Amino acid sequence: MTALAVGFIPSLAWAIPDYDPQSHTWSGTSELLRIAAEAEVELLPTSTLDWAQLPRGGSLLVLHPRNSLGLADVSAFLDDGGRVAWLDDFGASEEFWRWFQFRVEPVLGGIPRTPELPELLMARPRLVHPLTLDVDALVTNLPVALAHPRLRPVFEFVGQGQGLLLVGQIHAGKLIVAGDPSLLINTMMRFPGNRQFAHNLLAFLAARPGGRVTMVWGDVRVRGQWQGRTRARTRRREAVNTLNTAFRSLSDALASTAVLRPFAALLALAILCIVAALTWGRRPSERYGPRGPVGATAGVTERVAIFSATGANLLLPALVARALLEGALLRAVGVKPPTDVRAVLDRLATRLGAAQRDDIRAVLTELDLVARGVEEGERARVAPKTFVAIWRRISGVLRGIDEPR
Repeated sequence: MTALAVGFIPSLAWAIPDYDPQSHTWSGTSELLRIAAEAEVELLPTSTLDWAQLPRGGSLLVLHPRNSLGLADVSAFLDDGGRVAWLDDFGASEEFWRWFQFRVEPVLGGIPRTPELPELLMARPRLVHPLTLDVDALVTNLPVALAHPRLRPVFEFVGQGQGLLLVGQIHAGKLIVAGDPSLLINTMMRFPGNRQFAHNLLAFLAARPGGRVTMVWGDVRVRGQWQGRTRARTRRREAVNTLNTAFRSLSDALASTAVLRPFAALLALAILCIVAALTWGRRPSERYGPRGPVGATAGVTERVAIFSATGANLLLPALVARALLEGALLRAVGVKPPTDVRAVLDRLATRLGAAQRDDIRAVLTELDLVARGVEEGERARVAPKTFVAIWRRISGVLRGIDEPR
């Protein structure tokens, strides 16, 4: 927010946190409270997000978070019909963007509002949407651009086609993601488009006149867990979290996302096809693809949740896990196949203790038995519980390799 800081900030404002709704300075959001009243929305700012206090199907506005809000809780809240607007540029949102498959990149061009302030880039509506109602343009301040493999931007930067704001549907919920939290600060409310957008956003989140929107910002503290995680969905959510951690660890160990991503994409596609055929048959589902330009699901993570479905055979993921683990071990010790497990473990002796080496040997032996059964024509089977346990052990192995003793 350097551009606006130069032109509008008084010296006293440095002591006041950005986005504070009690602040009437240029970087506060007190004007947003006024707009909420005009829109007949109950905006509730809080410095502590208590998941237990949010109603099912409620709404959450997040501005420039500097702490994690708990990605599993955010996902479960959306699953249960919640609405989340997440506006950030350089805060602590990397895990959030990766979790929901958003790609963040610098704005390559765009048209500034005035030549004197080139940082104030213009973004215009690309789609007809409740958020674009009566908004000709948004004025941004040092934003980042966002892209998603299946979602089109609702607002994009003029002349570049890069997205500023995207909207996606996750099960029963709605997710709004924008690359500039300063869209809603006091000094930006002097631009008619930004002010109307703030009105539209609050009305969209509240879903009805008199609706409530909880707002958090900056160094928000988090308490408790979303109530939906106590239901039967918990086992699936645990499987998703474990898989994401394992994929990140494998990516680091392989030192190349170009190797891991094709495997991950193939894995997600294979499981999607199998489960769609066995569980839903030929019925279309909003969860696995868009019915229109807006409303597609916002993450492969949610697809992988079905890994823990009762009766699923995770033989293919187990074989992929075996290949990736072996490749990671060989890269870690700097050798190329063919070689044997004992030689690899001997070279890992300086990094791993005896118990960890025994665990590697046990995991590889277990996966070898599965692979041998396939090669001999047996009807091999890997239960979801077994697969999750294997992924956990693989994650522990890779962490041990990365952390020298």
